[in-house]
Amino acid sequence: MNDPRTLLDTLRKCALDAPSMQAREAWLGQIEVLAKTLDTQAARIERLGQDVEAAEHARDTASLARMRVVGQLSTLQKTLAAATPEFQGDTDNDPQHVALRRIEWLTSRTGVDPAAAEAAKEAEMEAPMPGQAVLEAVIAGQRHFTKPQLEFSVSEAIVLTGWEMTPVEIMAKGEPWLAELILKNHVASAE
Repeated sequence: MNDPRTLLDTLRKCALDAPSMQAREAWLGQIEVLAKTLDTQAARIERLGQDVEAAEHARDTASLARMRVVGQLSTLQKTLAAATPEFQGDTDNDPQHVALRRIEWLTSRTGVDPAAAEAAKEAEMEAPMPGQAVLEAVIAGQRHFTKPQLEFSVSEAIVLTGWEMTPVEIMAKGEPWLAELILKNHVASAE
């Protein structure tokens, strides 16, 4: 396909070759209207492209937030299950219902089972989406991310950095840097 500007130049040349001055002026007037319309459409296309890019970033940010909430909920439910191994109540209902029954069961007990507390802590530390305790431990150099935690964290960092860094660039910065980036974002979004 020919470039619109080249076609306009060809059309202008044809207009200049028109037999009368009046015909030339009419042709040139129409060509200028066409040129302005093309410029307006090109600017509109560019703005729409920017709008699409902004919408994609907003979608990715919202998806990340949704994934974070789902991950947090899953971690809480698994942690609660680990903290209540002797719970004999309803376990086949809605997860929220089961979680609330487990909390009631826990609060009705007077002691703390150290094994259950340790199991709950382990569930938190091994959850696929790293929570604050995991992030702080990675920053302090006390542990590394698990493979699922690292994959989730790199995905989150890509969105947090506005797609300006590749996974390789993010990994090159190191796990403590990655954990700090994510923790800062979690603290900022909680405020």
